[in-house]
Amino acid sequence: MNAHAKEARALKVETRRLFVEAVDSLHESGTGDVVFGGMVEEGSVAVEAVAGADKDLLSSLIVSTGRGLGGRAMTEGTPQLTRDYEIDPLITHHYDEEVLGEGIRVLVAVPTLHGGEVTGMVYCGHRTDYNAAAPQTGDLVRRVRQLSVDLGRLGYRQIPRSPVKEEPIYPDLDPSGREALRHTYAELRAIRSGVVDEETREKLTGVEARLADILSGHNPENFQTPVPAVRLSPRETDILSHVALGWPNARIAEALSLRESTVKSYLNTAMVKLSARTRHEAVSIARSSHVLP
Repeated sequence: MNAHAKEARALKVETRRLFVEAVDSLHESGTGDVVFGGMVEEGSVAVEAVAGADKDLLSSLIVSTGRGLGGRAMTEGTPQLTRDYEIDPLITHHYDEEVLGEGIRVLVAVPTLHGGEVTGMVYCGHRTDYNAAAPQTGDLVRRVRQLSVDLGRLGYRQIPRSPVKEEPIYPDLDPSGREALRHTYAELRAIRSGVVDEETREKLTGVEARLADILSGHNPENFQTPVPAVRLSPRETDILSHVALGWPNARIAEALSLRESTVKSYLNTAMVKLSARTRHEAVSIARSSHVLP
């Protein structure tokens, strides 16, 4: 390991220590029921410090720019607050499972800044209503500003990593062959959805994963499968994989043994999670987010 790499590693360790100390301190002082946060890396917040959580839902959360309350705070570079997270129509709800799973009603996201650049994010969640949480907001912002100062003294800033160029393992896959494989992928999803036996379902899931690797030109032996930037439910993925084939709702309902209204409901939910305006845009975003191959 060269001197530059050692310095970068030591800087990352120290910044993480500062985030952990700040999160623990905010929770211990009663500023929030659940406090969590982390640094910005490659345009996303990687949560590394959590205090007050009842479940292990937030510790591995990765928040992308523009998604959720923290994504908006990253984009605007200012603190953001939602008084009732569950029904707030002004934020995307990509991370409902993690946030609502902790019983959080009021959520505040405060960015750490260095030279106008967002370097990290601290979230403060309250399980009570806004009136009970409001008095803590000013102290939260003040203490995150101090964290920004401490990080600035370390000279921490976002350092974009050089992208690793991955050679496709199936460069000769022509468009017609790729489309045929997508039909097969959707068919497998439909078959698996009706299988009750857990062992068989797991085997089919493994086949689907290998097929997805082929479709995305990704080599599982050399690179880990990309982590989806958006989380769809299995049924939402089933339906979107058939939408990708150009199928109408009625045909999808027949293939999956569902009512057409149920298909429409799942599709609408998926579109909201993907921030898509049309079903075709939903497919495009899903593919770029590694939700669909």
